[in-house]
Amino acid sequence: MEMTRNKHKIALFTNLQGDISSLLKSAVSLAQIINGEIEVLNVTKPTAVIGKENQLSAMRTLNREYIQTEKRMKNILSPIIDNYGVAIHYSSTFGNIRNEIDRYLHENDPDIIVLGRHKSKHFNTAENRVINFVLSVFKGPVLIVPHDKGLEPGRKIGIGSLNCSEGIFGSSFTEELFQHSNSPLKSFNIGESSNFIPKTAGSEGRKTINFVFDLNENTVNNLPVYLSISNIDLLLLDGGNKEKEDLSRLLNIYDKVRKSDINIMITGEKQTHYNFNTTLKIA
Repeated sequence: MEMTRNKHKIALFTNLQGDISSLLKSAVSLAQIINGEIEVLNVTKPTAVIGKENQLSAMRTLNREYIQTEKRMKNILSPIIDNYGVAIHYSSTFGNIRNEIDRYLHENDPDIIVLGRHKSKHFNTAENRVINFVLSVFKGPVLIVPHDKGLEPGRKIGIGSLNCSEGIFGSSFTEELFQHSNSPLKSFNIGESSNFIPKTAGSEGRKTINFVFDLNENTVNNLPVYLSISNIDLLLLDGGNKEKEDLSRLLNIYDKVRKSDINIMITGEKQTHYNFNTTLKIA
């Protein structure tokens, strides 16, 4: 079923491991804010389903797994659709998750991507490698949702930003977000404080509370704590133009804040992702 083009296309990627209700509700909340439709893509590794089977037996196993996955997906999505009245389409496939995401982006050209994350002490997990990959190939906004504290549909949100340029606040996308904010923007800035002049309001007269920190080890280590106690539901990170240098900077900043329990929105320059060539090596 094709999605109408007069709405933002929100793509949610999952492998259906564990509870994805927080991820789905966050996508629904975003869809309500920006008038969007959601498409869920579930990707399963064939090796997670089949063992040392012959080809015929393997195909039977995959077909059985596909049917079971479709039933499970329907059972998960039906109450969400009924409760919130947001259109959600879904599809399932078997394959390498990065290859399937890349194929999906080429064929569907979504406007926004939603991904989930768990707390981890290590950046080089399979989950974070997928996030790393998506940021390297997709130029639009990416919402990264913590496992147990996503956005709640129908509720206004507290918005913060970290080292964001004033330019990202002028887009229609961020303006839609701010229309659903329940408090002034909380702007966190880390750097040479002597060179930073805080603004008292955004470009549209938006109220802003500025927090300026010197760049040192103590500030960096305590950043997740500062964010978690600031009543922020959504933290904006400046995605820049996602060229190689900016992408490395972005991943470095994300690595510092991902341990907090805050939803992270990485802004982006919306273009067809396959016009962008990256040399970043993905583990």
